[in-house]
Amino acid sequence: MNGFKDVAYQILNEVAKPLHSKEITNIALKKDWLKTAGKTPEATMNAQLVVDINKNGNKSRFIKTAPSTFALNTLAADASSMPEIKQEAKKQAIISSLSSKQKGDIAEARVAELITLYGDTEVSCFKPISDDEGIDLIVKPKGQFKTLYLQIKSRFGSNPSEIYTATVKTGGVVDNYSMAFVFCYFDTFKGDVDDYLWFIPAHDFIQKANHLQDGRMLGFVAGRKQNASNKWDDYLIEKTDLSSNIIELLSRF
Repeated sequence: MNGFKDVAYQILNEVAKPLHSKEITNIALKKDWLKTAGKTPEATMNAQLVVDINKNGNKSRFIKTAPSTFALNTLAADASSMPEIKQEAKKQAIISSLSSKQKGDIAEARVAELITLYGDTEVSCFKPISDDEGIDLIVKPKGQFKTLYLQIKSRFGSNPSEIYTATVKTGGVVDNYSMAFVFCYFDTFKGDVDDYLWFIPAHDFIQKANHLQDGRMLGFVAGRKQNASNKWDDYLIEKTDLSSNIIELLSRF
């Protein structure tokens, strides 16, 4: 037994209560159930469970009860027999005259709200007067001097499950864990950032991104419905976990 999801299922079934992804991983490592060469198995465990819930919905074996905390979905076995609930949503189109900058500002404001509202540690967000260095938000825990610089890439549309593509200018990327990227999808039907987004430290992004135009651009291509071989799956998180992931990254330096 060494699959993250199978291991998590076995542990949650035994303890019969919700556990944080770190607790699940620690138990698995102590029992020698988990075989991984990764440096952050707890992050992989969290990502694997989040992806499974996102992909399978009510049919997933897991449910999320709190940030990075999971339990078994007791209704999963009965999900196939439950009638599908259909709700007619009012579809409101985004004003076509909005510029790319206006859309970017809206998404950045939403991300700043998420960071400020959720998480175990209180943080502050600042928007630079000038973004000519590719920095959209500056984030720091209150009472500390550690700072994280965020570049936020957003895409607007009505189908969050579609393939997500974006490019980043290499000149605006610093190979350091004090910088990170947020790739988010703004759902025009919901009028908000989708429930899931990608949070990627700059160092990791440089290593895994597609190098385009003789290295002048870095390409990001990801799909939430792809299998676990998707190289960006480990960075897909629930939007309410963004603040916690930022604090965890800041703790590295």
